[in-house]
Amino acid sequence: MKYKAEFIFDAPEAMVWEAREKRFEHPERFPELQKQELMDRKEEGDVIKQKRKIELSASVPKALRTVLPAEMLKCIDESVYDRSKGTHHFVVKPNFKTDVFTCKGFSKYEEFEEGGKVKTRRYLELDVVVKVPIVGRKAEEVILDGYKKNVLRDNESIKEMVEMMKKEKGA
Repeated sequence: MKYKAEFIFDAPEAMVWEAREKRFEHPERFPELQKQELMDRKEEGDVIKQKRKIELSASVPKALRTVLPAEMLKCIDESVYDRSKGTHHFVVKPNFKTDVFTCKGFSKYEEFEEGGKVKTRRYLELDVVVKVPIVGRKAEEVILDGYKKNVLRDNESIKEMVEMMKKEKGA
């Protein structure tokens, strides 16, 4: 099941990238980010490779959470950010059994000018595949719906961090 979206940030691309990272320095301000654990991070020039354990419980309907083992709600997110190309590729798989579902995504960030202001556009493509007979399609819908909500929260936290950074810089 596929999902495509576009979002606009009122900031240059470099500031958006910085805001993506700085959010994790303020867990009290962005509690939705506390459900992530950084397992590995490598920087090679403009390329950042990260591996995170993420908790999906906030994205899964309560009725489903009660019947799923806690381990099923933990996933591994492997991401590659390339700041020189303005791209972010990621793959999310369950921590307990990697062949049940996969979520692959891609974001492209592009700077543009509008009304004399520099802004950044984020294109997002997401593909969720669940390999469970009979319930696979419905499970894809539930997972995709959760991801849509997470993407909206993600963008809102980036926007909020951008505003915090602008205030700090007196912009």
